[in-house]
Amino acid sequence: MGKYEPLAARLRGEKGQIWSATFAEVERTLGFALPASARTYREWWANQQGHGHSQTKGWQDAGWRVWKVDLEGERVTFKRAPAPAAPAAGSETEEGLLERAAKLLGTNDRGEIVREALRELIQREAGRRLMALGGTMPDLKVPPRERPL
Repeated sequence: MGKYEPLAARLRGEKGQIWSATFAEVERTLGFALPASARTYREWWANQQGHGHSQTKGWQDAGWRVWKVDLEGERVTFKRAPAPAAPAAGSETEEGLLERAAKLLGTNDRGEIVREALRELIQREAGRRLMALGGTMPDLKVPPRERPL
């Protein structure tokens, strides 16, 4: 039984699709105080997987994900995770894409992966829109093209 099993048990017993709680309610459920990092860093609540994320294992094993975190108001909202859908032929799952991105970026931090993906998406789309208007992006750094031998 893990340290965060009481939270997992509480979530397993929840009948609804959403459970919103104050940090104090989470602490009462756990029977101990949350670490200071839970009140300081949104990343503590990230739905990460892997070694070193025992808190996320608790709610994810119970079939839940953190949906929202309000650090100032000390409130967290959990949402029941949808049942995993079978991927369409030739498509990749979100987890598969995250694993590939983690290898490329050299990090397993889902938040960092998402931030990097969003930065790249915004830059790409801004460039496309600018090109459609006849503009250029002089500060755009295009990676060198690799050609097969």
